[in-house]
Amino acid sequence: MKTISRAAVALFSLAAFALPAAAHHSLTAEFLPESTITVKGVMTSIEWINPHIYIYFDVVDKDGKKSQFAVETYPPNHMRSRYGLTKQVLAADFDKKEMMTVEVNPAKNGKPLGWLTKLTYPDGHFIKLTAEPGSPEAR
Repeated sequence: MKTISRAAVALFSLAAFALPAAAHHSLTAEFLPESTITVKGVMTSIEWINPHIYIYFDVVDKDGKKSQFAVETYPPNHMRSRYGLTKQVLAADFDKKEMMTVEVNPAKNGKPLGWLTKLTYPDGHFIKLTAEPGSPEAR
């Protein structure tokens, strides 16, 4: 009986750890890495979470209509270890509610979503993140 219980626990554990790994995707599955668009907006929030960080911007189109644009980027540990970035660094001008410029690889499905390649702050300083499709960073 103990052997069956241990086997059941082992199978359950294996399945539980395999599901998140199977759900992960590459950049090329969701975004157009060969295309870049520029979006200007005011940063409204940052979700500093795994598996990817999301930064939200209020953007105004040429007709004056306000909408939200989401920018996806690497996980928190990757941002800290590879780029030295923290949530506080990204949100340095958050309280000022000033216009920022973001360059992204747009979503394939046309949604207001993009993969962050460059974030330019109002004073002109910028953070540039790049990944070659198929590289470990792009997965």
